[in-house]
Amino acid sequence: MQAPHTIGRFAAAIAAAAALAAPAHASGIRAAEGIGFYIGVDSLATVASGTFAGMANPNAGRLTLLLDHGNHFHGIGAYSYGGTAASPVVLPTSANNRLPEMSSRVTEAASSIALQAGTGAFAGQWVSGVLPEGTPAADYSYLGAASIQSLVGRGDAAEVLYGSSGGRWNAAYGDVVVGLRLEGISDGLKVAVGDHLDVFSGGAGSVFTLGSGSALSFLPTFYTDGAAAPGTYSAQFSLVNLGSNGAVRDGGSFYYDFSVAAPVPEPGTWALMLAGLAAAAALARHRRRAH
Repeated sequence: MQAPHTIGRFAAAIAAAAALAAPAHASGIRAAEGIGFYIGVDSLATVASGTFAGMANPNAGRLTLLLDHGNHFHGIGAYSYGGTAASPVVLPTSANNRLPEMSSRVTEAASSIALQAGTGAFAGQWVSGVLPEGTPAADYSYLGAASIQSLVGRGDAAEVLYGSSGGRWNAAYGDVVVGLRLEGISDGLKVAVGDHLDVFSGGAGSVFTLGSGSALSFLPTFYTDGAAAPGTYSAQFSLVNLGSNGAVRDGGSFYYDFSVAAPVPEPGTWALMLAGLAAAAALARHRRRAH
């Protein structure tokens, strides 16, 4: 397993630059910083509703990725139950474990986060970044994550989000160091953080240290080579506790789905294609007259 990396001062400078470049998002508390996700620990003791109501919550005490959804969170990839109430099976993920969320995938374009042409250090690459409002899956393109404790003191809207679901996610724990473990990744897709251009170069099982459970901040860039084939590129992760607090357990697995668009022909290419089609049509007409 690759040794965990820690974000250094250079990475903090890159994060600050990214924050300045990111446009504000209508519902995200820290969207101007590129942050659309938080990490918390589930304190719900029993399942509140549904088939498994009243049973012990299999995600209790586990690190969980939380999507900022305005005045509440969506847990992504939390431990859950399968099977039946009579024969429940604990699953290390949930039906809501992909980003964009399955419920938002109303079109093909909304089923993945589009990678964009890179600039600067990422020139010649396809890279992730905050997508313009109105773009399919734009709400999921704020890929930065921070501790839920970072919402404290940020105003009324942040307090509502912080305390949502009866405070289910906002318990503070000491001696927790959060790591992001790579479970699997599409060939050609890489993850950069600050000055680390391939933080999961060790492949599946590699762990990148995000930081203290109460003060972490994480701004990743997902990217592929500029010559990458069009299609979907995915990465699967889980959150792990690298600290000494055994009361906080590792979280379930979740996926990010990105896409590289098929190239759009240049105007000259379109002209050649149309000319070729016209020539073929003329030849076909000539042959019909000849017969």
